[in-house]
Amino acid sequence: MSATRWNRARTLLAQPARTHAVFRPVAIRAPIQHHLGRTAAVATVAARTQDRWRPWMMASVATAGVLSWQLSQSLVKSESHAQSATVIDEDSKLEFPRTILSEDGSPARLLGLGVRKITFLKVQVYVVGLYAKASDLDDHNSRFRALPEVQKFQRTDAISSDAAFRAIVQNPIELVLRIAPVRNTNGPHLRDGFTRNLTQALKRQNLNDIENEEAMKGIIEFKNLFPKGKILAGQALLFRKSPDGSMSVELDGEVLGETRNTWLIESFFLGYLHGENPISGKARDSIAQGIQDLLLQ
Repeated sequence: MSATRWNRARTLLAQPARTHAVFRPVAIRAPIQHHLGRTAAVATVAARTQDRWRPWMMASVATAGVLSWQLSQSLVKSESHAQSATVIDEDSKLEFPRTILSEDGSPARLLGLGVRKITFLKVQVYVVGLYAKASDLDDHNSRFRALPEVQKFQRTDAISSDAAFRAIVQNPIELVLRIAPVRNTNGPHLRDGFTRNLTQALKRQNLNDIENEEAMKGIIEFKNLFPKGKILAGQALLFRKSPDGSMSVELDGEVLGETRNTWLIESFFLGYLHGENPISGKARDSIAQGIQDLLLQ
């Protein structure tokens, strides 16, 4: 190698590696910047995509919320409907249907109920409830609602309430007394209890001989309407006062017989409705409250 070439080579070797020093940072930074740029681009695209779908997502969440609320309300209504199908007597815990069928197949609605107890023994005998046709209760122009005595009804006033109950019983309005024994019993046992109540009512009334004889005929006729066999707890006797002036006795959908004795029918129903010594004070109070609530609607 000539001296000139050698000197040039030595000079190049002695110089710092500027080319590599300058190039290396660029070579290192370029991939980082490129990566960061791709990340930012992806983030931007994602943000735009999210902004584009956000209204749909919010609408879907709102729709799901509405559907969930509607479902919960439907379940609440269904549960409420199921619970309102029967009414439980607070003393005996017997369940009474809120509605039963009237003569023409339309619903008759429960106005009130209560337990009958033997006072000195405090023994629960049966639960009694009063039903009236729903159409009579809901129609302000019905025979029931249009009675002046009913329009003046005051639950806490014995005179006005007794007058209203008497007018309801004496007018051609369908009423049903549903009587369900608390424990197993039989027809003759219930019959004898009803007969005693009617006999006591007869003694309290000042009837002439003809009226008294008619009342006695009604009691004898009434005694023949009862079954001789067992009546189990949960079964119910229906005493249906028809607008045509008759009263039938039913057990488990079977009509056992009927009577048209006016004194008997009125005395039997009013025994549970009049304010002085009712057969069941709780039933009378509950029925009176039911009528009061009805008139406030």
